[in-house]
Amino acid sequence: MKYLKSFSVLFLWIASFIVFIFIFLSGAYSKKYKHTVLAPPEILKQVPVGELIAGFHLEQPINWNWFKDSRLNASDTLCINLLLANFNDRDNTGIFSVSLQAEHFSQKILLNAHQVHDNVYQPFCFDALPLQNIADKPIKLVFEGINSLPGKAITAWMTSDTARGEARLNNQELNQALIFSIDAVTTSNKKLTQVIVLTLLCGLSISILFWPTKLKLH
Repeated sequence: MKYLKSFSVLFLWIASFIVFIFIFLSGAYSKKYKHTVLAPPEILKQVPVGELIAGFHLEQPINWNWFKDSRLNASDTLCINLLLANFNDRDNTGIFSVSLQAEHFSQKILLNAHQVHDNVYQPFCFDALPLQNIADKPIKLVFEGINSLPGKAITAWMTSDTARGEARLNNQELNQALIFSIDAVTTSNKKLTQVIVLTLLCGLSISILFWPTKLKLH
């Protein structure tokens, strides 16, 4: 009975430790891998789209045929890197948003204009939209100004290469497209699995070490 009681306590300790790892430390033992699935388009006749002031609304279609990749997994998420500009490091203010929409699935990311660097690809990672929810659905990137004022807003660069689809500003085709690339992000839990296996092995080792002792006591 003593051994059974000790074994039960040991089992509960191991189970509690595994639950603790899953709830509180899963992020620490996970690793994210990023790879490019769509390179930027050819930059031709580069022009700014205009200031992203309040009321600005631009849509850019994204076609899945552009970036079919055998390495894509159902649990992967997308990061879209937009080429933005802040007008020669001007001190801009206000908020703008970037959304990824696929039928009834969508995620919106808000960003302060002050955080945008000049002529740099700004990543927007849509970690709430795994590929299994949006794959092969018509998707679009929606770019909106929220409360920036004229002279205090950022802009995005566009190209005349529209082979991937034309952007629409306030529902009007521009004969231009946003300049962006797309990365797929894969999260690996191999380290988490290794930690759990090691925990189980340690628990079993402890129980084996104490097994003879328990027998002698009887």
